[in-house]
Amino acid sequence: MREDPLISVIVPCYKVEKYLPSCIESILRQTYGHIEVIIVDDGSPDKCGLICDDYAERDSRIRVIHKNNGGLSDARNVGIDQARGEWITYIDGDDYVSDSYVETLYTLAKDYGCDCSVCCFRSFKEGGKNVISQTSPHKEMFSPMEALKQMFYQKAFDHNAHSKLYHRRLFESGIRYPLGMVFEDLATTYKLLIQSNGVAYTDEQLYYYLLRADSIEGTYTTQKVEDALTILKLVDEQVDIFKDILKAYQCRKFSFLLHLFLAMPVKANHYDEIKYSIINLRRTVLLDSHARKKARAAAFLSYLGFGVLKCVFPLINKRRRV
Repeated sequence: MREDPLISVIVPCYKVEKYLPSCIESILRQTYGHIEVIIVDDGSPDKCGLICDDYAERDSRIRVIHKNNGGLSDARNVGIDQARGEWITYIDGDDYVSDSYVETLYTLAKDYGCDCSVCCFRSFKEGGKNVISQTSPHKEMFSPMEALKQMFYQKAFDHNAHSKLYHRRLFESGIRYPLGMVFEDLATTYKLLIQSNGVAYTDEQLYYYLLRADSIEGTYTTQKVEDALTILKLVDEQVDIFKDILKAYQCRKFSFLLHLFLAMPVKANHYDEIKYSIINLRRTVLLDSHARKKARAAAFLSYLGFGVLKCVFPLINKRRRV
């Protein structure tokens, strides 16, 4: 009888000592037993390194890599290079997962014969109660191009690095996360999906994503905006890969730029550049029946004035989503 394949769970951690034990404990409770847990201590100045080493002493499935701080992308890339597993998944050090997270993603990929699988995630605020309401799960398989379409329209899933399982062969062409930037997964996930032989999907909420008040994702900085524009440029340069679903990508680009724009002061660097990009995309989004209702509402509001957009759209967009 063939042994279940080894699955590498890569956990980058930096300044998450408050949350890391819960994350590690959730991984060690996995119903799928043949895992290795690669925790990458990205030069964290708090007690993350000590916590990692303590768990590694107690469980032989854990390997800890201590490195100088290089950012989330660098930590993920180090994990990929050190992984021994046939399959790879990511869990951020301040999040946690269902006990069946790994088993469900692997079974899904195996049953559909895919080298990538995806589940849903649930966001919860720090200090809030994470209530999971799950009915009978829906499962299906997407072709690589249909998976990209689903991702760009933010329908079944998004571009997040987490809540996905990849066969290691998808990384063998040299795909890695771009260093030193936020939103690095936007420039990477589409490459992995397009190289897959299909993407198996379940709407089960198996990954629990913490919305931290001090998260860089939820704050405005000039560097964040510049990183985002660089990431978009990298994706734009590859647009021929998904030219058949260009409208879907334009909708995702519109939402991405809108997220940045709403957080920016009026006189900020790149404010006008982003505003004009939104103007160039808004008609396409407004007329696209496949676009998310919130995106189409934002496109409509922009015609009434960008002051109106900034005032009214946050009231509509009650659920925070990048």
